[in-house]
Amino acid sequence: MRRTAFIFSHLSGFSWRSSSDTVGLEVTKTVCVPVHYALTKRKLSVLDRLTARHTLCVGLFLQLIEERKMNVNGYGEFTREDLDKIATATKLSSAYIQQCRDQALWMWRSHRGQHHMWKIRLRKAKGKWREKLLKREPSPPLSNGLRRKVPIRIDARTGIVEQSKQIKLCPYVLRLSTLKKNYRITVPLNPARYHLEVLRMGRAVDFQLIKRNGRFHAHICVKYDVFEHPVHSIMGIDLGVRRAMATVLLAPETRIRRGDLLIFRDAQGKRRLRALSKKIAQLQRTKKWEGLRQLRRKRAHVAEYFDRLNAKKVAEMAVAKNAMVTIGDPKGIKYENYRGNGKPRLRRMLQQHFPYARRIRLIVEECTERGVRTKSVSEEGTSKRCHRCGSSKTHRPSQSLFWCSDCGLQYNADWNSAINIGSVFLPEALSRRAIEGLAHSGDELTHKSLNPEVPDSNINSHKFGAAS
Repeated sequence: MRRTAFIFSHLSGFSWRSSSDTVGLEVTKTVCVPVHYALTKRKLSVLDRLTARHTLCVGLFLQLIEERKMNVNGYGEFTREDLDKIATATKLSSAYIQQCRDQALWMWRSHRGQHHMWKIRLRKAKGKWREKLLKREPSPPLSNGLRRKVPIRIDARTGIVEQSKQIKLCPYVLRLSTLKKNYRITVPLNPARYHLEVLRMGRAVDFQLIKRNGRFHAHICVKYDVFEHPVHSIMGIDLGVRRAMATVLLAPETRIRRGDLLIFRDAQGKRRLRALSKKIAQLQRTKKWEGLRQLRRKRAHVAEYFDRLNAKKVAEMAVAKNAMVTIGDPKGIKYENYRGNGKPRLRRMLQQHFPYARRIRLIVEECTERGVRTKSVSEEGTSKRCHRCGSSKTHRPSQSLFWCSDCGLQYNADWNSAINIGSVFLPEALSRRAIEGLAHSGDELTHKSLNPEVPDSNINSHKFGAAS
């Protein structure tokens, strides 16, 4: 099969390449499969002892890293004597010790990355926000002691996931090495239909054993290949609070048409969540605890369901248009809107109605499963910059209306941000000539110029109708 695909470059713009082979996109997915309820007490005690030794081993490695202020890049700076002492203390095999070492190094790399970002924020912070940041300094791993078990990534050296052919109790099992040399136990799993579909679709790379509420679960990492769609355009996505998201389709040397602009309002999901909130509040007032217990996770599941529906729509649109999806990531927006910053309404809206991390994750999952490439870019400055002239001298008369003081452009604020987000992967000359005129959404009532110095005829050479 012969096909072509785009290569994106910030310097040279778009170019093409041909390939005689089918290009695939590797998908990595993690499924949480519970251990079967029929697991014997003997095997359960073996898992308890094994995971306790793993936690002890990770803790010893973390202590060595902290005491020596070790470089955590690569495999660390552990000596042979260190490894022998840890092996004697934990009685684990060399493969298990290496896996615990990798987990400890990863934890410290993650901590130092967070601490570096905290220092950058602290240098820029002033006043009350600086006082808040000083209290939010990231703590080293396990600074409060070994209170919970630390899971490690178990690969083929010490454990495998395989399909059971002789055991009728379960379709999949774990073959796991124990503390005894050359002795493995078989741990039955209890997968649901969704887990079976994912496990049969690809290959299990590794897994983690996690104990939650007294029961063990296996977090299995599965990899499989999907056909990668060719890229002919870019879909920029701006996530919002009042509206779920705004999308725009960008292509080189092509002006934006009315059908390339879309806004997801998610009114049905908001009505369902408001009804659930009222029901929960009523049950709390009447102290009906049994009903509240039944609705404990209902609201979170409903919110995730509607977010996944929107993610599927975005993925299907990207497949139909052969587009690469670019998502604006407002990372840190909730972190910086702290309690007492003088904006209580904005803080409540962000905390209660803006799950941007979940929306990004679901969009990436749905797009990757369909072979659509996704990229997340920083959203900083995209809502304030004019997509036509690049000026930052802009004004927001209302939440949804954007006005540029330099070129006089009036535009929908969400679409302007989405164009700036998608234009990251377009040459600069193309991103600034995206469109002329005024694009309105349904809740924008005014169509007149807000700049008294610039006539309407000079600003709006072409107008669009209301957004659907």
